[in-house]
Amino acid sequence: MPYWFTRLVSLLLRDRRFRVHMGNDTSSWRPQRNGLPQSSVLAPVLFNLYSNDLPVTRGRKFIYADDTCLAIQGQYFSELECSLSSDMVRMSHFCRQWRLKPSASKTISSVFHLHNTSATRELSVYLDGQRLRQESHPTYLGVTLDRNAVLQRTLDKDCRQAEEPKQLVDEASNIAHNYMPKDSQTFMCMAIQQLKTSNNQKSKNQRYCVMRYVEQSTS
Repeated sequence: MPYWFTRLVSLLLRDRRFRVHMGNDTSSWRPQRNGLPQSSVLAPVLFNLYSNDLPVTRGRKFIYADDTCLAIQGQYFSELECSLSSDMVRMSHFCRQWRLKPSASKTISSVFHLHNTSATRELSVYLDGQRLRQESHPTYLGVTLDRNAVLQRTLDKDCRQAEEPKQLVDEASNIAHNYMPKDSQTFMCMAIQQLKTSNNQKSKNQRYCVMRYVEQSTS
């Protein structure tokens, strides 16, 4: 590793202080011995390097900065619960080892399936002895999902916020290219169906523009 890089990181992390303001009171300065500077360009890169050796888990990991998602597929709920709880133990041990503190209150569990008879079934997944809260409509990186893994809520939100046809096309294009695999047409099909069944008659021209874009993208 080049000397200039280690020198740069050293200057970024050393001699840092903090204090707390509460009302009219201010604490004395204290040394900051851990963590990374907020809004620093290098902070996300350094954190990725720091947490690059996450433990091997049964679930597939999706990582964006300090947000980590574990996804696993199974035939039975009990299988999912056992696998995810086991992965939580591994992740928790890794965090303690490297002075990271996972937040059980901010960690949620969700399940996606088409079994209507088990629509209200909640997973029993634990992190550090605390059962994780079940979320029926989780939001990850700006995309809101439901039990059927449909993007309807995200589409509805973007359509409400868009006022011009071009903006609506840009929103659909952004979601398609950033949140869906390039070789998948699932989002396109959902978008076409959502736009065709919309009851908002004032947005006919907008829906037509997006439908043309979506259909051209799938051809």
